Formats: sequence, C-alpha cells, structure tokens
Amino acid sequence: FIGCMFVDPIVVILILTPIFHPIAVGAGIDPVLVGTIVTLQVAIGSATPPFGCDIFTAIAVFRKPYLEVIRGTPPFIAMLLLSAALLILFPEIALFLVPDSR
Repeated sequence: FIGCMFVDPIVVILILTPIFHPIAVGAGIDPVLVGTIVTLQVAIGSATPPFGCDIFTAIAVFRKPYLEVIRGTPPFIAMLLLSAALLILFPEIALFLVPDSR
C-alpha cells in the first residue's frame, strides 16, 4: 500500500499487478484472493497520509483543513488493516461466494 501514498491508485494496480499476480498464483494463492487483497491494499494506501489521494478528495468535498481530515483517518486505516489481516489469515472470507476458480 506504500505505492498509493505517492502515486495514483490505478497506476499502482496497472504497474504492480502484472508483477505480483503470477508470483502469487505460482505460489498457490487463488487469483480472486490476490485481486481482493490488491484492491484492499490500494484502498489503504489511498487513505494513508501524507499524500493519499482520498485525503485530498475529502478536503475538496468537505472543505475541511488538511490536519482535520488527517485526524479522522486512523480508525478507517485500522479497520482496513484488520480486514486485510483477516483476509490473509482466513481466505475463505473472500472466496465463499466464488466457485472454485482453479
């Protein structure tokens, strides 16, 4: 998620997914799970100070100062990190609705 702190999220996805997806699939990780985790990590990076693009979107939409918006991000980032940890520990959470993709 560090890449999204400095670069637009779609750019990070387009650059890093072709690199990490084959590695993860080669290691036996389900492709749907890889996509879910990549998407979640991009969301975390987009909301992480100091340069997350979601922060600047919130500043523009709500017309609040930078520091006020930053103070509100820790609970959301903590929940996203918890979600990522749960997905990594229990991949069935992301895969229970998807038929076997292998």
